[in-house]
Amino acid sequence: MFWLVTLVSGAFTVYYAAVASGLYRDPLMWHLQRYGEEHRPSLALRLLLASATFSLSAGVVLSALAESNPVARRIFPSDILTVLALVLYAASFIVWQTTSLRESLPRWYVHLLRTTSRQERRQIAYAWARIPRRLRWRLSGDQASFVVWSELVRLTVIYGAFDPNSPWDVWY
Repeated sequence: MFWLVTLVSGAFTVYYAAVASGLYRDPLMWHLQRYGEEHRPSLALRLLLASATFSLSAGVVLSALAESNPVARRIFPSDILTVLALVLYAASFIVWQTTSLRESLPRWYVHLLRTTSRQERRQIAYAWARIPRRLRWRLSGDQASFVVWSELVRLTVIYGAFDPNSPWDVWY
């Protein structure tokens, strides 16, 4: 039973770490596409809770493993993982109480919130959904390229692109 909890909480920890670090931007971009009032996700809180649950369940699994093997008891001290889980739960409570910490983890997301309006963020999110997957992976890995791409989207989609050499502009 604890093996399953350890695997699931480990998977959630890796997922939230990837989203919080900016390596996987799709969930936050899909979040920006929604209509209505904007709800800001608290990825720092979710990451801390997932890693605390993983640490606690890994400590239980390793203590059960160490009962049968005295060498594993010296190599994998489950007490350290339990203390780490308690520290992470306390840190998640502090992050939950502090609004600036709760909303500050993905740096690219905070930058996007500070430099764009709600409508511009929605347009950037819709443009993100239309680009190919390989380009999304590349932009997720490179912060500077993502900023340039988002500024280009703002210039072309939101403010309109005008080509002075286009013969079709005569008809408009």
